[in-house]
Order: sequence, then C-alpha cells, then structure tokens
Amino acid sequence: MDQIEIEIKEMDALYFDKEYASYHPSNNELLQKDIHEYQHFQNVIACFYNYTNDMKVELQRIKTHFETLKPEQRNKLLMNYQERIKKLDYCIKKNAHFCFLIVAAYVDMFPEMDLSQVTYISELPYFPHAQHGDISKLRITLKQFYRDWSIQGQAERDQSYKPIIDCLQQYYPDAKTQDKKYQVLLPGAGLGRLVFELASQGFAAQGNEFSYFMLLSSHFIINLTQKKNQYELYPFANNFCNRLSENDQFELVQIPDVVPAEVLTENDQMSFVAGEFITVYHQEKYFNFWDSIITCFFIDTANNVLDYIDTIYEILKPKGCWINFGPLEYHFANQFSETSIELSFEDIKHYMKQKGFEIQLEQMKESTYNHSKLDQKYLMYNCIFFMAVKK
Repeated sequence: MDQIEIEIKEMDALYFDKEYASYHPSNNELLQKDIHEYQHFQNVIACFYNYTNDMKVELQRIKTHFETLKPEQRNKLLMNYQERIKKLDYCIKKNAHFCFLIVAAYVDMFPEMDLSQVTYISELPYFPHAQHGDISKLRITLKQFYRDWSIQGQAERDQSYKPIIDCLQQYYPDAKTQDKKYQVLLPGAGLGRLVFELASQGFAAQGNEFSYFMLLSSHFIINLTQKKNQYELYPFANNFCNRLSENDQFELVQIPDVVPAEVLTENDQMSFVAGEFITVYHQEKYFNFWDSIITCFFIDTANNVLDYIDTIYEILKPKGCWINFGPLEYHFANQFSETSIELSFEDIKHYMKQKGFEIQLEQMKESTYNHSKLDQKYLMYNCIFFMAVKK
C-alpha cells in the first residue's frame, strides 16, 4: 500500500449531479417543510464528509500510543508502527473517497463551507453539523456493504437471506410466471440486497428504510454502480482488537459483487420508500394490500413490537404470509429515555395467534451479522425463523 491522495476534481461528474440524488432537499418535500428533519439530514451528510477527520483522531491515537513503547520493544515487533500508520492512512483515504462519492451531490447544502481551495479529499474541512453518535452509524454502514454487496458477505447472506427466499418461493411457486406480480414489502431494508434478490426472482419487492445512512448508501450502490467490483473498501479499518494478524484490519472488500442494473430487466419491479414503518404503512390504502411481509433482523427495532405485529396484520392480504428471521435484541432496552416493550417469543407467538395469524413454520437458525471471518470476536445469534399466514 503506497501513500495516496485522491483528487476531488477527477471524480465522475455524475456523482455531483443533483438529478441523481433522490433524497436531495430539492427533490424531497419533507425536507423542504420540516426544519428539524432537514437539520437531521444535514447532520448525516456532514458525517460522510467528516470520515477522514474522524478517523484522523484514531490515527493520532495509535501513533501517540506506539511512541510510548521503548525502542527495544518497537524494534522487535513484526510490523513497525510507522508501517502500520501508513497502511491505516491508506485505508482511511480509500474509505473517505467512497464516503464522499455517496454524498457528493449534496455539497450545496453547506454554503457556509468554503471548498474552493480544496483539491484533495484529505483536505476537506471539518463539517460542524455532524453529531458524535452518527460516527458509529457510518462505520456500521460501511460494514453493511461487506454483508450485503461483497463476495465475502455471501456466507452470511446464505445464513439469513437464503432461508427467507426459499420459504417465499415455496409459498408462491408461480412467482416468475404470474402476469400480476406478488407484492412483497421489506421494512428495515438496509442496503437493499434482499430487496434486489426478491425482485430478481419475480416479486414486486419494495424496501422500506428509516435510516438516511442506509437510504443514501443503498441508492448509491443500486443506482449509480456501473460495473462489478467498482469500489474498494476497508470496512474493518477501525477494528483494532481481536486480530490474529496485523493485516486482518486491512481486509480489502470490492463492491458490488453484482450490478443490479445488469441483472434486473424492465419487467422486474424494485422500489424503496423512506420513513418509519408504521407511519408510512399503517394507513387505509395499504390495508390488505401486501402478499408478503419480510422482516429480517427487524422486529426488535420497535419500541413496542406489538405495534409492528398489528400493522403487519392490517396490511397483509388474507392468506398472505409474514416471514421473519432474526433475534429479539430490543434496540431500546437500555435507553431510559425511550419506551421499550421487551417480550419473549412465547409471548409474541401467543399474541400473533390471538391476532389471527397461523404459524406454519417455526425454526431456530444460527446467523452472524456484519462479521468478518478474520475477526476473533463475533456474536452468533440463535435467530427465530418463522412463516405465519393471515387467516
């Protein structure tokens, strides 16, 4: 890895074109009307621009701490710390390039930032709009590219996506031959790989996502990718612990492993809707509308999982199927400022049956999430996999 500098002016003009930026305020009525939503969106965009500056803090920490080693200690290490810093700096710049491309079309949202003298991405000033908590969300998003759009992520996709796809195809075996496509909704769609896979199998697949980090990134990889393995990414560059080898931290990922535009035909149907699941879909026009709802690592993101179940029941067609895969980790369980209803699966099953669902398939399946095989530490979920039919 040699030192690199990436020039902003050499990037494809496509990425700066607002016409290709689906969530730009000029194209988004919500952002035009709601100042708080606009500010939140601006914070997310700033976080992408700030990737280099945020990672420089990590770089300086490593450098400072290694300099406390005694010379005889440093000299006996397999990789000297200067070489490690050099490699990490390279990875940061490659990741920063990728992050910048995702949000390049939004530079006009920061008229107070003078970028006229900026030539290289590494020279970008710090955008003060970003929130501290958003840094971790961006890092998770980069790891999500590993899971959803790299060849290395195939094994993990097979753990969770494949059982879902197989189950849906068994329930609707004529999906590819039907004149009218089965309507399938995937709330919590993330970077959209499962939505893409289902659309390629003949379903009219719609992804729903609340996170702007995911929405911006999925739009970029699905709509603006021109060739396979177009981008190089180092999603685990900030993993400093649990490494067997010095180079594990610098695992290279090429994305995407498949170009959606080369797979989907004009007859395939894939769409995405931004917003919170219940707010968007718990309305009369969607009642008894969907042939299937797919929830993958999703139902435990609710403040009240029963509200999710109520909504899923209302919007499914009679005889429509709900396929679920994931744990019950309950994301708000330790946030005292948030309501969090934490139920066992036994409670959830009882409520589902009372509501009017018939559970036709129930299994436990192991799955990791955003895990590199090179990492010593990982979390293996014992996931609940079920299919329930609305009576």
